[in-house]
This record gives sequence, C-alpha cells and structure tokens, in this order.
Amino acid sequence: MPPSELSGQDRALCLIYGLFALGGGLVMGAQAVAFVVQESDAGPLGIVKNFLRDATANAATVFVYADLVLVWAALAVFMVVEGRRHRIAHVWAYIVGAPVLALIASFCAFMYVRQLRIAAARGRDTAVPPPGRRTPTKGRQR
Repeated sequence: MPPSELSGQDRALCLIYGLFALGGGLVMGAQAVAFVVQESDAGPLGIVKNFLRDATANAATVFVYADLVLVWAALAVFMVVEGRRHRIAHVWAYIVGAPVLALIASFCAFMYVRQLRIAAARGRDTAVPPPGRRTPTKGRQR
C-alpha cells in the first residue's frame, strides 16, 4: 500500500517512524562523520579500534554501550518475530543496519515498513477493524 493511500492513524505512525528514521540517521551520521574525520589518521581499522576504545573508556560509557547492545539484541528478536508475522523481507538488513547506520534509523525504518504491511493487511481484510475501534461481540452482552 503506497503511503498516499494510508488513513489517519496509519499515516500518522508512518510519518512519525519516517521522521525518526530520517532525523536519527542524519544526527547519527553527522556524529559518525565527525568521529571518522577526527580519527582519520588512524586508518580504517584504527578508526574502529579507537571507537571501541572510546566506547568503553569508563564506567559511564560502558553502561551506555552495554545498554545499547542489549536493546539492539531485544529489538532484533522483536523484528524477527514481527517480520515473520507480517512477511517483511530482509529483516536481517534492519538488524545489521543498527550498528552500521544507527539503531534509531534502522529500527524506525523497520517500524515504517511494518506499519505499511499492517495497513495493507487491514485493507485486504475488512473484518479487521482499525486500531481503537471495537468489533461487535457475539454471545451474551452486559
């Protein structure tokens, strides 16, 4: 389903996910470029070595870095499960994209694609109500 055909809440979610993916990619990309320029004399492997050294330089950076790695692992499980549920291709690319690009960019890109799949499925199956709406219940009513 093209984004132009999305309705209310689906469009809003896709907009939010898209803006976070784009904005996060730009912010983190700028940070990466600044680090690479600062460490350019170390060569490609030296840049990676220096990044890991700086990321684990003290207890505070280890805490943040470890937390980020654990969140990445938990989100990887979520993306695999949701990717299978909604038949999203190449989920591995979103997972690998996190440390290469940025977790904010890759996860929000995944969520954008996921929301498009959910909206498309809802469009094919009119029995599935949009979020926030209840279906009539069968059986005894109170």
